[in-house]
Amino acid sequence: MFRSIISLLSKRPWLAWFWTLLILTACTWPGKDIPAAPVVGFDKIVHTGLFIVWITLWILVYPQKSTLLVIAGMAYGLGLEFYQQLLPFDRTFDWWDAAADAAGVLIGYLFTALVINRYRQRLY
Repeated sequence: MFRSIISLLSKRPWLAWFWTLLILTACTWPGKDIPAAPVVGFDKIVHTGLFIVWITLWILVYPQKSTLLVIAGMAYGLGLEFYQQLLPFDRTFDWWDAAADAAGVLIGYLFTALVINRYRQRLY
């Protein structure tokens, strides 16, 4: 089953693009319309999770470009924070959000390198 999921995701770059746009949409959403966090720091967990999935999807599609994708993921997270600062409603730049995005990229990269790629090597 794990093999079929990896195979499915590896052949569908549109899923990585969709996730990229989903993150952009979430970061553009007016802050007043976002439900209150159930615990302090919950938004950092959400940022980290979004970028774990982001880098995993992209590396599955383009495994040979993992270093470039890590840099792009961190730049995307930081760029989104600058973008939020420009929005005319209650969104602001937050270094901690950018750090959570970068942490998600690194965690996702490590997961992909240590778990998924090793699993792939055993299969082929």
